[in-house]
Amino acid sequence: MSIVPFAEWRPDMPALGQWAREALNVVPAEESYRPLNELSGVSDPLASRAQGAAWFRSTAGATRMFAGDASKLYLLSGTSWNDVSRTSGGPYAPGGDNLWRFTQFGTLALAVNGVDVPQKFDLGLGTNWTALGGSPPVGTFITTVRDFVLMGKIGSTPQRVQWSGLNNAESWAPSLTTQADLQDLPDGGNVTGLVGGEYGLIFQETSVRRMTYEGPPVVFRIDKIANDIGCSVPNSVAALLDMAFFLHKSGFYMVRAGQAITPIGRGKVDRTFWAEFDEANHFRSSSAIDPVRGLYVFAYPANGNNGTPNRLLIYNWHTERWSRAVLDCELVFGGVSQQAYTLEQLDPFGTLETLPYSLDSSYWTGRLSLLLFAFDTSHRSGSFSGSPLAATVETGEFNPGNGARSVVRGCRPLIDGGSPTIAIGARETQQQLIVRYGPPIGLTPAGIAPVYGSGRYFRVRATMAAGETWQNIQGIDDLDVRPAGAQ
Repeated sequence: MSIVPFAEWRPDMPALGQWAREALNVVPAEESYRPLNELSGVSDPLASRAQGAAWFRSTAGATRMFAGDASKLYLLSGTSWNDVSRTSGGPYAPGGDNLWRFTQFGTLALAVNGVDVPQKFDLGLGTNWTALGGSPPVGTFITTVRDFVLMGKIGSTPQRVQWSGLNNAESWAPSLTTQADLQDLPDGGNVTGLVGGEYGLIFQETSVRRMTYEGPPVVFRIDKIANDIGCSVPNSVAALLDMAFFLHKSGFYMVRAGQAITPIGRGKVDRTFWAEFDEANHFRSSSAIDPVRGLYVFAYPANGNNGTPNRLLIYNWHTERWSRAVLDCELVFGGVSQQAYTLEQLDPFGTLETLPYSLDSSYWTGRLSLLLFAFDTSHRSGSFSGSPLAATVETGEFNPGNGARSVVRGCRPLIDGGSPTIAIGARETQQQLIVRYGPPIGLTPAGIAPVYGSGRYFRVRATMAAGETWQNIQGIDDLDVRPAGAQ
């Protein structure tokens, strides 16, 4: 029998077929699954739950990572999140259902939360956040489009977008001279997200619009590129280069080049996701891009977890494949390792035996290593650079006897590294909904898993313990199949 792959995870598909029913705590790759490393919180904690984070690079090349909670804004220095909130105006008050959202405009980092006056931080000279000048609107969403700052869901006008003057983040009065202006969108519902760049994308509840710069008197031409499809969960929007990802009631989508909208979860994960998503706590979800591995990551709370995000959906846009992870966190975000560390500088992180990441981890080795970060439930930040998580993957369901019953007596897993255990699952009919799995079995010195199962339909499940060192899980080979008696 040919190689049976640990197949693409598509839990929405029928059980009998080439699709896998499980791909847990792994990352989909070109022809395999690769490890997902654990989240290791290494920073000091914020005062309360993280409600937004982002990184920036100044014109001098230095990097800054900021985060916000229910009352403060912080700057990361080494392992410490230092309070750099405004010094006048009192504590911030975004409430529990708003996120801090950030953008960069030249030398300024900008932040909004939908409640407080927009804030600015000078990336070269700043010591604290201060109010953005020019009487800006109070926006829920913010981004940078060409040479303008764009905000959306403005105060009590949730269908409004408003942009600053040309090359001036602190000029907001509508003017043909400065090109600052606003637009109330006539349909599509509330603004639920913004993406910037050479053009802008405006996400609404039931529409997606593209903003194209034309100059005065029009300034921006706003064209609807999707009708009846929009972003239903604001925190699902994440973007990189010419790609943007979002979640609608009908599933997950990707926008490419500001024009083509493609479903990426249909027939794969959409139905499974909506069945377990705690919609009442949708505001606790978050999304991020891992640009190095080409991943879109969406963290969300499952039903029955009191609103705490405990699931990750992971999409590899190169392979168009998904996987999932089960872990508690407060927020996922794209971050950066701030510096290269010497051995002498590792003391604040623990001893060599208790360091959160291995010595060759990218967390320690570069001034600008782009990493997937998150806050754990103790309000501490860290990257997914720890030891590999315990992983489970499955093959699709197959019938090796061409319709007849069979006995499977062993197989050879194609896994490079670690000490996997293998279990064989079997059932007699498609009406038998529960698959009977035998005990997990380790490998012989020859690399064979001496599993045993009898039935008509089979699946193979591979499990890797936490901390095992491995690179790729591909499939099984040398399947030992014998005919079985009729039943």
